[in-house]
Amino acid sequence: MTAARHPTATPRPPSAGGPIAVLMYHAIEPAGVDSDADPHYTVSPQAFEAQLDAFDALGRRPSSVRDLLAAAAAGHPQPPSVAITFDDGHSSNGAAADRLVARGAGADFFVNPSLVGQRHRLSWSALRSMSAAGLSIQSHGHTHDYLDGMTEAGVADSLTRSKAAIEDAIGAPVTLFAPPGGRVHPALHRLAAAKGYRALCTSRSGTWTPGRDDAAIPRLAVLATSDLDRMRRWAQADPLLIARARLRSEALDAMKRLLGNGTYERLRSAALGRRG
Repeated sequence: MTAARHPTATPRPPSAGGPIAVLMYHAIEPAGVDSDADPHYTVSPQAFEAQLDAFDALGRRPSSVRDLLAAAAAGHPQPPSVAITFDDGHSSNGAAADRLVARGAGADFFVNPSLVGQRHRLSWSALRSMSAAGLSIQSHGHTHDYLDGMTEAGVADSLTRSKAAIEDAIGAPVTLFAPPGGRVHPALHRLAAAKGYRALCTSRSGTWTPGRDDAAIPRLAVLATSDLDRMRRWAQADPLLIARARLRSEALDAMKRLLGNGTYERLRSAALGRRG
């Protein structure tokens, strides 16, 4: 006897392949440069280039989340990939964008419209050039204020203003949102969907399969201390290493909630030897 198919069953999208790593970068610049980049999250240009070489050697094509989502929605087969994202719109991202374009690679750049063009931040002109080259310019909130300290109305305003400002300046749709500092307001998912965002790129560690669970996409934070072996294993979605990253991410999230943003940031600055 043939089993009856459940009427609410959802078939697996034909484009869904295996899990991929979505990497979260910030500044790409040499150590000791006089900028406001967080050294903990700053990767040297030489290390970034070596990482791109390693991805090429593994046959993992760097792509943007935007393009992977579009391919999955269209039912296109997914080649082995690694997704590249950048938060904060640091001016050093311009040179990183040039390296990616030269390789035929893609990436998403999450920016705060209120900070665009300020010291150590990309200008609208640079962002337009990056978009014209095929790169994805997306929202990181209107300001870099953490969403968990805002009212629901404040979160809605940040989502609306940032999307409109970027779309007006760049001339391309904004469909992705990355919460500043990874802090999430309880209403964020609902509000983002209502404002026309396709997905959130979170700071929760893990892997992502395009075409599945696209509303909240995990990312892996690339640090100054992220060695090449770790990057290779992340690019290959190594389950053990991803599980370790997830546990660390969950522990940090719990600490942030326990201490509160202000105390956590002061303790973090002290631990890293930075002045608050």
